[in-house]
Amino acid sequence: MMDLLVKLIQDAVAGYVDSGMPMPQPGISIPANETHGDFSTGIAFNLAPVMKRPPYEIAVEIAKKMGDKTAGIIDKIDVVRPGYINLFMSRKFWHDALQDIMDKGTDYGRNNTGKGKKVLLEYISANPTGPVHVGHGRGAVIGDVLARILSAQGYNVAREYYINDAGNQVLSLGYSVLNGYYKNRSIDRAVSRPGEYQGAYIDDISNALDSRIPAADIDEEHIGLITGFSVQVILDEIKKVLQDFNIEFDNWFSEKQLYHDGSIAGVIGELEKKHAVKQEDGATWFLSTHYGDEKDRVLKKQSGELTYFASDIAYHVNKYARGYDMLINIWGADHHGYLPRIKAALAALGYDAEKLRVMFVQMVRLTRGDKPVAMSKRAGEYVTLKELVDEVGGDAVRFFFLQRSHESQLVFDIELAKKQSQENPVYYVQYAHARISSIFGFAETKGWNTDALQHRQDYVFSGQEKRLLSQCLLYPGLIAEIAVKREPHRLTYYLMDLVGILHKYYTDTRVVDSGSDTDQRLLLMKTVKIVLKNALELLGINAPEKM
Repeated sequence: MMDLLVKLIQDAVAGYVDSGMPMPQPGISIPANETHGDFSTGIAFNLAPVMKRPPYEIAVEIAKKMGDKTAGIIDKIDVVRPGYINLFMSRKFWHDALQDIMDKGTDYGRNNTGKGKKVLLEYISANPTGPVHVGHGRGAVIGDVLARILSAQGYNVAREYYINDAGNQVLSLGYSVLNGYYKNRSIDRAVSRPGEYQGAYIDDISNALDSRIPAADIDEEHIGLITGFSVQVILDEIKKVLQDFNIEFDNWFSEKQLYHDGSIAGVIGELEKKHAVKQEDGATWFLSTHYGDEKDRVLKKQSGELTYFASDIAYHVNKYARGYDMLINIWGADHHGYLPRIKAALAALGYDAEKLRVMFVQMVRLTRGDKPVAMSKRAGEYVTLKELVDEVGGDAVRFFFLQRSHESQLVFDIELAKKQSQENPVYYVQYAHARISSIFGFAETKGWNTDALQHRQDYVFSGQEKRLLSQCLLYPGLIAEIAVKREPHRLTYYLMDLVGILHKYYTDTRVVDSGSDTDQRLLLMKTVKIVLKNALELLGINAPEKM
């Protein structure tokens, strides 16, 4: 039904839009004051700068055009200064809207705007040198929910984890485990290596070496085997933690593959052919300043060692070669300066750098009330995702991670996330779903067959019921917009608004009584339940029947 309303508005403004210009979105909202209508649009404000006319004049003209052809869904149109168009919907509109949601059920909010376009979504990609920490967890949730939303909009989404299993960081891990092996067995030997890792997980891997590497006296000669074993142990644990957290990937891409198949050497060769590199001080440099970067970047050091930047270029070239229509990376905020050099390299190689979109996720700060949370003893430097999920539950972690935009830092109050009360936002939302289930259970005890409710066209919705249904009607448009703007946090905001209206309605209205309108109120509750469940599914959160 909202599609029909959007089309009515867009048809009315079609004459104001030049050919080749995108049709402006109506921006339909629910007025704060019920007397101002059921819906409002500020589309005249979008047109005013282009037409160089006051928005109020444009709004009056649009309203007149709409009034000539309302398709029986609008009873009245008001224009108020400075240029809002307020819409009062017909009884037919409300009944058709409710029926539309009921008919679509689990498909409500899904569409095919993506038209099967292929999207590669890469997220987390934490180095396999330690457990997944809370910061990685926030990126994991944002990536997973965005993938669900894009899929619901008809995109063909592939989820990928890039395993940084080559280079100095993983070698440092191997040496950390080797030294842990010496320490745990009181062997008076150690190999000095900068950047070694600490934490109980290093001891665990060290203690497991005997069973995997048959050597009477493990030493530095075995560093390759030790490193490979250590990476695999950590990677297996990462996969398990993510799987338990309801995070799945279609592909785990190994950085080592790019070394073994010659991809990195091939990319450097291509850059040389395009005269985009220089040799200086025995090192190979990419001339990234020629492509908008602030300084040139090293691809190969004096020692002949390849940089992570070189392998990252090869990885992105591999992504382009796989034929995706859009590439989305979710990176930590500390990688913000990395994007210009990656885009510079892609441009130098002749790729459309705008096809790559990067979302930067800000850090998470854990608290217990107003007290900061100390580091993890097990991880050594941070709180792991597993520790947080074990304490507060996966549903709460997911919801809390999405309570603010990924561009904003997040304060995660562990004590609040554990509360079984309406102070806790995820409890507040899940309780609404469970409350509707309890209403149906109560109705059954009073003799209502909730599976055979009949929709009556003569029912007159109250103001609160229209408001509740209006919020449900905003859902498909919101999901479509989230997919385009890549703002999954807005779904939690939406749910809080919907549930707030529902709880107020429940407080003010006896849904099940002896009157003849109980069946219609139950149908409205069933409609709200559909939206709640569909939205929670996109968030990867349970929709409980009881709490």
